[in-house]
Amino acid sequence: MTSSSHRCEQDPGASPPIAGIYPILDYGWLSRFPAPWAGGFGPEAERFARLLGEGGASIIQLRAKTEGGAAFRFMEAWTRILRQQAPGLTIIVNDRVDLALALGADGVHVGQADLPVAVCRKLLGMGKLIGLSTHTLAEVAEAEAASASGSPMAPDYLGFGPIYATDTKSDTQPPCGLEGLSAACRATRLPIVAIGGIDLPALPRIAVTGSAAAAMISAIFTPPPTGFLWEQAREAWHSGTVPP
Repeated sequence: MTSSSHRCEQDPGASPPIAGIYPILDYGWLSRFPAPWAGGFGPEAERFARLLGEGGASIIQLRAKTEGGAAFRFMEAWTRILRQQAPGLTIIVNDRVDLALALGADGVHVGQADLPVAVCRKLLGMGKLIGLSTHTLAEVAEAEAASASGSPMAPDYLGFGPIYATDTKSDTQPPCGLEGLSAACRATRLPIVAIGGIDLPALPRIAVTGSAAAAMISAIFTPPPTGFLWEQAREAWHSGTVPP
């Protein structure tokens, strides 16, 4: 179990849960793969979706830092296949509240420069999940204060990072490392999802910081024939949450 001294473990009454591995299907990264990956169709994509559904995944994010119809087509295809093959999975759309509404997604994840959480809440309604990216303890403290006051500006969970340097996103802040992550977890009761450059060997160390989950992109979506490393990632995470 994670240390009880960390405060950012998820409230067991909260719904839906955020725990373990938080996969991000990123259009830019998956476009490096054969067509079915970026398109979200075909037997390999279906197999991946089933693997998540059967393997205990609780949440997934769809991210497309691109303009025009490509983002919608990518997210629409993946939403459809995930709903079919993993119906219990919570689907989060990155940044795009309009696409989240159009696709009937379960929520959005926004950055500090995107639509404010309060606006997202007004557009999506109270039943949707809203995540907010944070990079500093000051940003974490602001979100914690909003949550403690019951403000509609409060997100449901925080992304925090980058923990390490990453090559899947260009506009990132300096890495905060495990010490920064641990400090963020101590500063809030909101669930924290660690993000940024996280590979399989890092997962046990992140799990014991008090983080609710670890976001992963390139480290679990690798070129064939390796393919998906979901099971390996899940095992690595749990190896850090089980006492020796």
